[in-house]
Amino acid sequence: MTTRIDPCAAVGLQQLLATTQSELFRMWTSSPAPDQGELDGEYAGFLPIHGLADDMVQALVRSMYQERSRNGYWIGKAYSADEGYNVFRTATDDGYAFPRAGRFTTRIGTSLIDGRPALLMDYTAFNNGPGRSGLVDEIRRLSPGLYLGAATHPKPDGTRTEANGCFLLNGPIGPWQGADDPARELRQA
Repeated sequence: MTTRIDPCAAVGLQQLLATTQSELFRMWTSSPAPDQGELDGEYAGFLPIHGLADDMVQALVRSMYQERSRNGYWIGKAYSADEGYNVFRTATDDGYAFPRAGRFTTRIGTSLIDGRPALLMDYTAFNNGPGRSGLVDEIRRLSPGLYLGAATHPKPDGTRTEANGCFLLNGPIGPWQGADDPARELRQA
């Protein structure tokens, strides 16, 4: 079944949150890459859970949605011309902080997943957890202001993990602010 997603990002986002990961991935494979520089600013991020097994939902909660964890509660991603970062929310004694870290480089390139153009978010240029694990996210445009992302990691045999699910980005919701401590994640030469 093909789902028609409303071109209005606010309506389309609600529809996508009620869509299974397999259907989201199908949409990702048929969507175009955004233009280089199209994503500019901070974007709200979502991990749709419709149809996922309870243990997978709990794993997402443990890894992405814990305000008192090392990274915090994932809010989304931010982009400038050729780099980006993740935005988190962490609980503090006074309320909340919004750390900006988990940097990546960006470029339009050949998808590691299906060989078509995608916005590649390469974390390996930086000394952070996703970079050390070899994470590459790939973004495609569903409609203006609404994007689908898929991710892969390297496997010991030199191939990459299968990308069979997606995250969503909606925005921009705010301007680019830059990573809190750019020097902290630099790779040593």
